[in-house]
Amino acid sequence: MHAVGIDLAWSPNNATGIAVAVRTKAGWKLETADTVRSNDDILAFLEAAVGKEPAILAIDAPLVVPHHQTTRVGDRAIASVFGPMKAAVYPATKNRLGSYGGRRIWDLVKDLEAAGYRHDCHMEPRVEARQFFETYPHAATVALFHLERILSYKAKQDRPYAERWRAFRRLEAYLRSLGAFEPRLRGVDKHLEPQVSRLKGKALKGYEDRLDGILCAYIAAYYWTWGTERCAIFGSLEGGYIVTPMSPEVAKRIPDGSPVVTYTGKRGLS
Repeated sequence: MHAVGIDLAWSPNNATGIAVAVRTKAGWKLETADTVRSNDDILAFLEAAVGKEPAILAIDAPLVVPHHQTTRVGDRAIASVFGPMKAAVYPATKNRLGSYGGRRIWDLVKDLEAAGYRHDCHMEPRVEARQFFETYPHAATVALFHLERILSYKAKQDRPYAERWRAFRRLEAYLRSLGAFEPRLRGVDKHLEPQVSRLKGKALKGYEDRLDGILCAYIAAYYWTWGTERCAIFGSLEGGYIVTPMSPEVAKRIPDGSPVVTYTGKRGLS
């Protein structure tokens, strides 16, 4: 059984982070993390790492975007719950994605389905399958690591490298800590940069993509293990959705009886 994370660039002109973990008796082991470009590169990577075996793919990209101008219900729901932690998602519309060459995202959905993967935001926990779903790493880090706000490792115009390097070090520490989670993820260390402060520009962006791929791979393993007991589905397969790990403290922000959020876990502090 494999768990695959894909930090999918909206345009094939930019790098896509991809990581693969395999399930063992001792938990999950990270086998590879890299960057690729085209959809063909992604499919070739999957063929080499997974072949025809069962695999769950967690993809950071808007896989279902039904409207040209209206934002997705799932995006708005994520913003209402995770917004105070600065983890609101960038709203996806067909018009907005079109300006970034977003057609490659939906082409990849078709390519994965043709390769035998089922697209579904609902998952039966611990049942082997070939399936993929959309996720959002910023929300996942907030929930998994009980953060008060997101880590500031992404590039922004007014964000200095020193701030980003510090955030990368925090992210690396959190990724290492997954070795003590349930499920556990081992083998992260060999994919971490020993001197991140030497990285700038495209080199740092490539490292960011790889780490996001690793995080997405863990989300795949986590969702496969726990389903909606510890993860939530914001939105629907028809109208656009995001799946993210959930924590009791964040879950308290979900409105009771919300028609757009599926979550079966506890809502109080544990």
